[in-house]
Amino acid sequence: MIVLKTFLIIWGAMIATSFWEAYVEGKCAWEKGKLGWKIKVGKHTLLTAYHFYLFFIMFPLLVFVLPLTLMGFSWKLFGILLSAYSSGIMLEDFFWFVVNPTFKLKNFGSKHVKWYPWIKIDEFEIPAYYILDIGIAVLSWLFLWKGF
Repeated sequence: MIVLKTFLIIWGAMIATSFWEAYVEGKCAWEKGKLGWKIKVGKHTLLTAYHFYLFFIMFPLLVFVLPLTLMGFSWKLFGILLSAYSSGIMLEDFFWFVVNPTFKLKNFGSKHVKWYPWIKIDEFEIPAYYILDIGIAVLSWLFLWKGF
């Protein structure tokens, strides 16, 4: 039950983030109109200072460092947090399209969303980062906390 609660809390926080991020960004997704530095990561993606500090500094401090400091380090806890966080990042991104008042869900696809690489299988397409997020969550489950 504690695992489910952990996932629900992290996912809830990530979905809440999609609301404020969608309202702040509006149609200006990803690197458009953002202040600060930008680093090209691959062919389609820029890493912005904003996204770096949010997803690589602030959230990891809250999602990993705080619980591991309070509870003490364990691979099981780290694995649960990693699975919840990596899948939560995907949820946050997808819900940005669901809740955004100016960039609607109908625009979710490679035709309108040029800031990521997409994987296409016939008519189905998914951002490549979603596959990475799911892969990290599953591998973390398999190797860090499934057996505990």
